[in-house]
This record gives sequence, structure tokens and C-alpha cells, in this order.
Amino acid sequence: MNLLFFLGKGGVGKSSLSVLSALSAAQSGYSVGLISLDRAHNLFDILGGRKNDASFPVPVIEADIDRFVQNFIGESESQLRKSYSYLTAINLEKHFKILRYAPGMEEYGLLLAFQHYVRKFEKSDYLIFDMPPTAISLKFFALPSVSLVWLDQLLNLREEILNKKEIISGVRLGRKTLETDKIKKNLIEQQKRYQMINSLFRDGHNCRLHIVTTPDSISVAESKRIINFLKDLRISVHKLLVNQHSERDDIEPFRLFFKKNNAYFIPKSAYPLIGVQNLEKYLNQNEKVARWLVK
Repeated sequence: MNLLFFLGKGGVGKSSLSVLSALSAAQSGYSVGLISLDRAHNLFDILGGRKNDASFPVPVIEADIDRFVQNFIGESESQLRKSYSYLTAINLEKHFKILRYAPGMEEYGLLLAFQHYVRKFEKSDYLIFDMPPTAISLKFFALPSVSLVWLDQLLNLREEILNKKEIISGVRLGRKTLETDKIKKNLIEQQKRYQMINSLFRDGHNCRLHIVTTPDSISVAESKRIINFLKDLRISVHKLLVNQHSERDDIEPFRLFFKKNNAYFIPKSAYPLIGVQNLEKYLNQNEKVARWLVK
């Protein structure tokens, strides 16, 4: 599966290019899924407001991030009640509700949604994600790395506790060791999960990040910050898509930045990119763009 992410400053055209990319891939004979992870969804607006438009050959989903967060909170509360049943006796159960206000909950909801749709569309050739505005998107990509640092410290702490209590937490079975400490086992499982996601994000072949910008100083400045942030996470940017470009644009101040970051200039449309007919018309008129968005 090829994972394509479109991210950048709000209003630069991430959603439009996501839809065009999905349409282009479908026209080339690929099976595609198109997912919006932005709370302010507008994929269906771009398609003309029709949620079940048979003329658009790609399944479109606007993810309900709140639902993923609520499901996670429900599962966490259930696990806490099961593991710490004595809390009811000292009236601490009521404090479980603070989970919903925990820092990082929104980006964790995004990660849960991402994993859910990767599984759901596991047989597709392309899965395309229209991402939220910059701040939350970067937290989403950073979450696995940050969580691994945290989990590493928690595992060290758990090892110290087990050693001081002189508890054996592993049983040797042939060449394998069966972990018997539930807390340590849970931490190891989470560690493996985040390692897998982190490796996926850093795979520049099957996982490709497209930064969308427009030829203006504010959008370019934000694109620079995104690229530098992702570089610190060891996540590479596949393409810089300069959207709504026209021959009248003065790109001289940004020429070095565009050249350095593999920029592709997406021509400004003479008509609104709304509705399947207009989207198809634009791709037919701009064959290079159709290739750039998918390859």
C-alpha cells in the first residue's frame, strides 16, 4: 500500500489536491481510499456536496476523530476499573473523567483513526490522507517518537520495581521468554506498536508526505518550518507542491527554497475545482499534474 499525506498551512488547497490525487490514481487503474483527518472536513464540499456520488470512483471518508477519542477513553476507563477495583471503595472512580482532558488526546485520536483506516483499506493500492492544519499534523507525526522515549523510561522504572521486589517476570519456554508481568507486557506491546508506526512514517518509499504551499511568503515560511520539524523526526518530505501557481507570480524570492525541496508547480485553475466534472476536466488539461500527485 502507498500512503500519501497532504499537509500544510490552512487554505493552501490540501483538500483539493488530495481529491485530485485520489481521482488521478483511480483513473490510472489503482484501488484508492481517500480519508480526511481534519475536523473541518470539506472533501464532500469539493465533490459538490454529494456524499454518495457514483461518478467519483473512490470511497471517501471524513473521519470522526471525536468517536475514536471517546472509544479510547471508554476502553481506558474499563481497564482502570478492572485493574484497580479498590478505587471504587475510596471514591476515586469519579476522577476517571479527567482522561478526556489529557494532553495529546486529539493527536492520539488521529493516530487511532489512521491505524483503523490502514487496516480497513489494507488491500488498496493507495490510501490518501487530507491532514489537519500544521500544528496538530506535526504532533501526529511526532507522537510515535515521543511515546517511545516515554515508554523506554517506564520500562526501565518497571524493571527496577520488579528487581527490588525480587519478582521473576519472565518464564523461559525453549528459545522464547514468556512475559508474565502484565504491566511490563503491556508496555512492551505499546513499544512494539509505536516502533512499527515510526518505521512506517520514516519509509520514504511507501509512505510519502506532500507539503502543499502557495507562492507567498507566509505559506512558504510555514512550509520551511514543517520541513525542518519533520527532518528532526527523520521523516522525509517527498514533494513540495506549489499550488495555485500562475505565470504572474514572483517566485524569485523563493527560488532556492523551491529548487532545494523538489518543488512542483500546480497551475491555478480558471474555474472552481468543485464537482467531479470540473476535477476530471482539470486533470485532463494538466496531465503532468495528474502524474505528479500520484508518483
